[in-house]
Amino acid sequence: MKHYFARRTAVVVMTAGAVAGLVVMVPGAAFAASSPNGSTTTTTSTSTTTPASDPRCTPALFGQAQQLVEADLSARVTQLNALLAATNNTANHLSTGDRQTLQNDINTVELPGIQALQPQAQAATTCQGLRTVARSMVYNYRVYVIMTPQTHLTIVVDDETYIEGVFVNLEPQIATAIQDAQAAGKDVTAAQAAFTDLKNLVSTAQGETNGEAAQILAQVPTGFPGNWQVFLSGRTNATNARTDLRAAYADAQHIRTDLQ
Repeated sequence: MKHYFARRTAVVVMTAGAVAGLVVMVPGAAFAASSPNGSTTTTTSTSTTTPASDPRCTPALFGQAQQLVEADLSARVTQLNALLAATNNTANHLSTGDRQTLQNDINTVELPGIQALQPQAQAATTCQGLRTVARSMVYNYRVYVIMTPQTHLTIVVDDETYIEGVFVNLEPQIATAIQDAQAAGKDVTAAQAAFTDLKNLVSTAQGETNGEAAQILAQVPTGFPGNWQVFLSGRTNATNARTDLRAAYADAQHIRTDLQ
């Protein structure tokens, strides 16, 4: 009988652990590559960290400026395709609605908009015309400072929300395993304490992710830089939820050990 309880608890806890293993990343890179201060400044390089909105241009330097804008547009197309691939990846646990929102934003707004600017940049013959294209590229789409963190954070938050749900569904099974072990004469004091902590941690994580994806997805290019704090706050909440879920997994491992 003792071995039965141990095996039953092991299955429950290992299932929780397999899901908790999905919490491995918070999109710090999305923020490292984007600066609210550098997004609207004049640039003379092709760095994607400081997108050009007003390229330095004189008749003598027009060719170089045009190449710069064309390169920046091309980089944004590459970035958007990468974001779309991440959004379409069924290995993540994006909710149906959030996946559709991201797909729509990328497929019907961002990508077509940036791609429409590419021939305009190629056809420009004056610095003023080129500046118009460059400013539209940055101010109308905000590929790096809105779409990028928006996509990565939504995926992470939805993954964490999914994991929280799995833990909640496992809690009654873990409780039953502890009760059965106690009825069989096992000292379950430590297991019960770990289980209480697990439930508290999962509840805290739920509070940190609740409504977060909706708020992140509500941000639009015209809201920048005022809405940058939303992404910073979202990253903090996602990081805290990840910490709590990993601690909950550690509690699950302790329960497994205690009931063996």
